Formats: sequence, C-alpha cells, structure tokens
Amino acid sequence: MRKTIIFISLLFCIVNAEIDSSKTYIEDPWIAYDKFLHFSVSTSIVLSTQYTLVEKLEYKNNNAIWFSVLASGMNGIIKEIWDSRQPNGFMSKKDILANLTGILFGVFIIKL
Repeated sequence: MRKTIIFISLLFCIVNAEIDSSKTYIEDPWIAYDKFLHFSVSTSIVLSTQYTLVEKLEYKNNNAIWFSVLASGMNGIIKEIWDSRQPNGFMSKKDILANLTGILFGVFIIKL
C-alpha cells in the first residue's frame, strides 16, 4: 500500500512538472469589440483610400482598389507586429482575419 501511495505521488509530480506555469495564456475571443474595430478600421481605410485616389487624384478605379487593399493590409500587419512587441503582447491570427474580412467588405462595397 505504501509503495502505491509513493508511486501515485511521484506520478502526480511528474504530470504537474509537464505544465509550464511561466507561460500565460491570453484569451482572444472571436466575438469581441477589438475584432469589430479591426474590421471597421480596415473597411474604412479601403473606402477612404479608394475615394481619395479616384475622386481627388484621378486614378482609375481598378488601380485604386489595389492601392486601397495594400494600404489597409499593411496597416493591419504593422498593427499586429506592434502588438507582438509590446509587453505580454502577441500577434493575433483572429485580428488578422478580422482585418481581411474588413478589406473584403470594403472591396465589396466599392464593386456595388
């Protein structure tokens, strides 16, 4: 009986040693105000850049769409790189997906 208790105690210690307590797990929910901001800012950048290029700088519509997508995409990537360099920060794949969705929505509105 004593050997069984010692064995279970050692097994419990080994299992708990596997857990890295130094890592902090950050919640990044799919439905959050942060994702709404990523979506809406990406959409706004696409639409405002498109408007400025076509209406004010007389770019052709198809050329302006590519610049608009590039500007919004680079903004999102730079923001995630910035986030990853902050203390306890990380690069969120969900934020990047929200950015891409916002870009696609902006292009959809332009193509209407």
